[in-house]
Amino acid sequence: MTIREVAKRAGVSLQTVSNVLNGRTSQVGEATRERVLRSIEELGYQPNLHARGLRSQRTYTVGFLTVDPSTRFLADPFHTAIISGMADILRENDYSLLVQALPPERPGDVFCDLFRQRRFDGAVLHLSGEPAARREWGQRMNEAQPAGKLKQFGRCPFVLIEESASGPSCASVRADNRSGAMRAVEHLRERGHRRMCFFYYSDPSWPAIEERLAGFEAALKAHKLPAPVCLPVNEESFERARAVMEAALKKETTMTAVLCSNDVLAVGALQAAKAVGRQVPDDLAIIGFDDFDFAQYVEPPLTTVALPGYEMGRRSAQLLMDYFRADRFEQTDILFPTSLIVRGTA
Repeated sequence: MTIREVAKRAGVSLQTVSNVLNGRTSQVGEATRERVLRSIEELGYQPNLHARGLRSQRTYTVGFLTVDPSTRFLADPFHTAIISGMADILRENDYSLLVQALPPERPGDVFCDLFRQRRFDGAVLHLSGEPAARREWGQRMNEAQPAGKLKQFGRCPFVLIEESASGPSCASVRADNRSGAMRAVEHLRERGHRRMCFFYYSDPSWPAIEERLAGFEAALKAHKLPAPVCLPVNEESFERARAVMEAALKKETTMTAVLCSNDVLAVGALQAAKAVGRQVPDDLAIIGFDDFDFAQYVEPPLTTVALPGYEMGRRSAQLLMDYFRADRFEQTDILFPTSLIVRGTA
């Protein structure tokens, strides 16, 4: 089955069928478009995406790239939400998704090679590591453009997740993590808590966690509350979080509230509280971050700061789709609000 047979069936030119297949709807009347689509369906025509890519000088692929030392990076609920949102937009636009994670050792070189080789038309990046290193990688990818014959493809745009962007082919999609953490502290203060702990995943450093810690510290300072306990954990798992928090609760007996950098650590803290005999929320209040699906099903249900990960993924992919059409970003910095979901732990 060929495009010529579709054109013959619909009674239109080859160019008209091409316009419909490639989304150039402004050049085709609605009645003609419907006739072409009906002919495609009746004939069972399947476009050759490789040939379409050669004609349009596109790969019809978008990358999701992350720097994450965890071997279970795809099991991370936040990554799952981002990728799910991206995948829905890409499916609607006949794009494929390439997923790649690298450990923190010099990921800039590998990512820049992917940009220069034009393995994708654009990418969404979630970077971890020290802030200076993340800025350097972002700048290098801004400068890494297709080489040789691939120059005709133009610039390769990318969207940074949870990181401010700068550059002609870069945009950012963030959540208001700082104000979310401040609202959590205010909630705890309103319930009489003064001695608080920030329980966070420390290795590697993620931009969202840095913002949550900054908001936590700013709120304590604004309300003249005692200096916090800042408790790092070097493995993002329920088991490790429980072990670290259990030791801390035995030592820090005056601590009555914990803000966790995500819900995984919050569940570990909840398990630790039960293990040492601290009643939640009466003896120890716990607030998580992200509002992952499991948060409402633990006992008691987890109070947490909700983050719209799925919507962030959708918006990131849509920004790239719009860039492909307009050759520029209409918006370069999108900030999603966060909200405190009060349940049973605080």
